[in-house]
Amino acid sequence: MALIAVGAILLLTSTMGTAAAQDQIRTGSGSAASSTGATDTHAIEPVYFQGTDAGIEAWDNCLHGQACLFQNSNGGGTMWVVPSCNRVYNLSSSMNNRASSLWNRAGSPLNVYNGNDGNTMLGSYGAYGPPINLPTSFNDKISSVYAPC
Repeated sequence: MALIAVGAILLLTSTMGTAAAQDQIRTGSGSAASSTGATDTHAIEPVYFQGTDAGIEAWDNCLHGQACLFQNSNGGGTMWVVPSCNRVYNLSSSMNNRASSLWNRAGSPLNVYNGNDGNTMLGSYGAYGPPINLPTSFNDKISSVYAPC
């Protein structure tokens, strides 16, 4: 019975994906440090991964319930988490046109755009999809995202 309760708590914790993972630097050993925050409340700020297991750790840190974009293919480099749904978010200047892979673990589709404020739609990725490398035509072209609820 206690094992079931612990499992339920872990599941609940993993499904409560929030923007709390943002504004951190994570090393391969799992430590994190704060980085500077954004002045634009509609911008998504990055989480930086460093070290030898950074790619593996980046995929692992995209929690159930989150939509995450990654600077490099295979979940490498910097990770960006979409803070919430039902709103268009512009990527900050440090992330703009740099995404090469994504994982939509959220419960709604993730629409990606070339240009701020949802200017030109590139594509849509279904809810709870697999981690993917972006096709060449979308690579390093995402400037804004939208996840309807």
